[in-house]
Amino acid sequence: MSAPQRPSRIEEPLSIRQLEIFSTLIEEGSFTRAARRLELSQPTVSGHIADLEARLGLRLVDRRRHGISITPDGEALLPSARATLASERNVRLLASELHGLVTGHLALGSSTTPAVYLLPPVLAAFQATYPSVRFRMTTAPSVEILDGLLDGGIEVAIVGIQPNEEGITCEPIGRDRMVLIVGPEHAFAGRERVTRKEVLEQPLVLRKPGSGSRQAILDGLGIDHTNSEVRRALEVDGTDGVKSVVRAGLGVSFLSDLSIREDVERRSLVPVEVDGFSVMREFFLVKRTEESESPSCRAFCTIARTMLAGEVERSNAI
Repeated sequence: MSAPQRPSRIEEPLSIRQLEIFSTLIEEGSFTRAARRLELSQPTVSGHIADLEARLGLRLVDRRRHGISITPDGEALLPSARATLASERNVRLLASELHGLVTGHLALGSSTTPAVYLLPPVLAAFQATYPSVRFRMTTAPSVEILDGLLDGGIEVAIVGIQPNEEGITCEPIGRDRMVLIVGPEHAFAGRERVTRKEVLEQPLVLRKPGSGSRQAILDGLGIDHTNSEVRRALEVDGTDGVKSVVRAGLGVSFLSDLSIREDVERRSLVPVEVDGFSVMREFFLVKRTEESESPSCRAFCTIARTMLAGEVERSNAI
């Protein structure tokens, strides 16, 4: 253990808020990001940490130029701090249920396609039904969302890959179909069908590693991520980035049927069938298994299941 900075004030009761700020600071890795997530000023976060360290007589984090690192003393105290926060949260959840109220905060996560094309009406219905719940949604590739779930920054999420990590429970919540798209001037645009070989002769535009859609495409084409076809691929951030590159004629790609409907109607993108390629991708509702489910999380899951069931039926009919 490192030596105490100063005589401790250990007889003083600790603040739940300070433990929350300490835990969030470690998860975010910097005072700036922690302050943004907690909706506090950076000096306020820094002041709470300094006071917590003074009370304990220990240095919990090392301040660095581009963030912070946790000290051995901080590492030793972090599990107990998180356990205390979980106990405090469970007391509040029980009180909410006794009152029959759904209030508080809900930290949501989603990969790109469901965030843009599935969740908006679900979130609108949730907010209309439970106006006292404030929610924050993080949108990122599926693997990053799962990391946030495990780190505790996200309570419930929808992702495009089925997790294998311990401590996460998942259930299918929706699906889409991956469709080959080309620009309106591309040679494939006038054809109804092409072969897999013809597709692989074209520059392939893919989302970056970590995307559920990227993995679904590679699995559907029967190629490994280390193959030369993938090494020659153009890697682009986000669905809109893929669309722009394909519209410009720089390659072909596969995108979710949900994401291209308006583009197909405008003829800015053209869908083409591929012989032997049929990829239905599932979306999963994921939560941590070891956490008590908050009333707001439970309410969100109920609304999501009800509203997204219709999208599953439409996808099955394609």
